[in-house]
Amino acid sequence: MPKKNLGDPIPRDEPYIVPARPKETFDNVWLRSINIFAPETLVSGHNQGSINIECLPYNPSGEIYSTPDNQGVEYLNVPNRTNGRKSLGQCVNEVPEVKIAMDAITSAIPALRTWINTPPPPPSGDVPPNF
Repeated sequence: MPKKNLGDPIPRDEPYIVPARPKETFDNVWLRSINIFAPETLVSGHNQGSINIECLPYNPSGEIYSTPDNQGVEYLNVPNRTNGRKSLGQCVNEVPEVKIAMDAITSAIPALRTWINTPPPPPSGDVPPNF
């Protein structure tokens, strides 16, 4: 597609110089998204399921680096092509920290359900309720 001709440029009295940003280092990551799909977990030899995690660059001062084009985002996916498409079951069985995390998520479900289903307390104050 040819570029559209917008006409001749209009000169400025003084050029505008875009200020350079100082170099920043982000040595940590911030967990932005985690999705776990775990069907057929009790079926022998199952190879279904996945974990997809997105981590953003993060520094100790609390700054999270995020851009519209996802620069610097780290993606962790099970299965993936690099590790020969090892399954979610293999990951849980071979990485003790993942097993602990999966067990913690599973055990948190009842408390999470209760919290979700508990309505907030009524607002306090001298304002009478509207009828």
